[in-house]
Amino acid sequence: MKKISIYLFITTLAIACGTSRKTNTITQTSTYKRDATTIRPQFVIFHVSDSISELHFKIDSKEILYTRPDGIDFYSNVLISYRLLPSFDSKEIIDSASVRLVDKNNDNADKSLIGKINVKALSGRTYVLRITVTDLNRNVETIAVTSVDKEDDLNRQNFIVKLKSSETPLFRNYTKSNEELIINYKAKIGVNIYVRYYDRDFPLAAPPFSVSESRPFQYKQDSLFILQLSDQGSINFTATKKGFYHFQLDTTKREGLTLFYFSDLFPEVKKAADMVSPLRFITSKQEYDELYYSTNKKAAIENFWLNSTGNQDRAKEVIRKYYNRVQDANYYFTSYLEGWKTDRGMIYLIFGSPNVIYRTLNSETWIYGEENNINSLSYSFSKVNNPFTNNDYSIERSVVYKQSWYTAVDIWREGRTYLQD
Repeated sequence: MKKISIYLFITTLAIACGTSRKTNTITQTSTYKRDATTIRPQFVIFHVSDSISELHFKIDSKEILYTRPDGIDFYSNVLISYRLLPSFDSKEIIDSASVRLVDKNNDNADKSLIGKINVKALSGRTYVLRITVTDLNRNVETIAVTSVDKEDDLNRQNFIVKLKSSETPLFRNYTKSNEELIINYKAKIGVNIYVRYYDRDFPLAAPPFSVSESRPFQYKQDSLFILQLSDQGSINFTATKKGFYHFQLDTTKREGLTLFYFSDLFPEVKKAADMVSPLRFITSKQEYDELYYSTNKKAAIENFWLNSTGNQDRAKEVIRKYYNRVQDANYYFTSYLEGWKTDRGMIYLIFGSPNVIYRTLNSETWIYGEENNINSLSYSFSKVNNPFTNNDYSIERSVVYKQSWYTAVDIWREGRTYLQD
C-alpha cells in the first residue's frame, strides 16, 4: 500500500513559559523493541531564527489507534507535548507546549502524519528538549529527549533537508541514489556551502569484552565541491556516489550537516551480498571467509543456517529473525556507519531489545532481565562527540562480558534465537 504524507500545520498550542516551573525528568524509557503497540515518532530540529526553533515530527498512522468517537468516522487522538529545559536534570522549564493531533482515516490508509511546532529558544546556548507523544486512544506513550544546540550557526540544526517531491522534511540521516533533496540553511542567502565527500569502509564493532584502541578519523576529504545558496536560502542536492557528504559554511571548523548514502535498499538487507557481513559476529574467521568469497552467497548463507538448525523451516525462521534485527539496528542506531555495525547495533543484534533502558542526554544503560537483579546483564553506552552525527555511542567494554557473549553466540549457532522478538 502506498504511503501518503500528510503535512499538518499546527496553529493552536497550549503554551506555558516561565523560569520557576518544576518538572521531573524521566530517564527510564521504552525499549527499542518494534511491535504493534510501540509509537516510534521521528523528530527534526531546525533553527529558523535567533529566538525560534522548529520541532518537526513524523508519526506513522500504523503505530496509532483510530477509533470512532461519533460512531461514524475513525479518528486518531494523539497528544504531543514538550518541555524545554536548560539541562537534562534541571527542574526549570524555559518553554512548554502541547498539541492535540486528530486525523481522520476511514480508509485505514498507511500514511505519515507530519507537522511542526515552534519552540522558543534563544541563541547562544544549548538546551534539552523532552518530548512526550501519547496515543490517548490506546493509552500508550513514548518519551524522547534530545539536545537543542544554538551555540553557533554552523551545526546541523541550522540546516533542514527536505524531499523535493513532497517538500517534507527528511527524517533520516541517509539518502539514496537519484533522491532529489532540498537543503535549507538558517536565513542566509548567497553564501557558499562547502561539501566534503568521504569514501570510507569502516570495520564493524569489536565484541563487548574486547580491549581495542580506536583509530583516529582521517578528516581529509576524498573530494570537495561548492554549492551556493539560492535567494530562498536553499540548495538542491542528489547523492551520486556511496559514502557520506558533509555540508559546511566554515571549512576550518568540523560542524555541519552530514548525509550518508549506504545503499538504495538501506535500512533493509535483502541482497545476499549484504547479508554476509552481519554474520561476522557469530562466525569464525574461516567460516566467514568461506561465506564472503563464495560464488553463490545466497546458497552459502542458507547452508550455514540449515547446518545450524538441521531443519529448513527452522532455518527460514531464524534467518528472518536475525535479519529483522539487522534492519532494526539500522533503523535505530545508524550513525556514520550502518546501525548493525555500531556498538549498540552489535548488542541489539546478538541479545535483542533490552528489557529496560535508562537514558540521559549523553548516555544509555541497557538492562537485560530484572532491574536491581545481580543476575541481570547490563551494558553502558556513552555518546561520542562526532561532527558527522549525534547518534554515535561507544560501549563500556569489559572482560566480564566474555561468557555472556559466547553463550548468546552459541545459541544463535545452534539455530535458536537469543531472546524472543
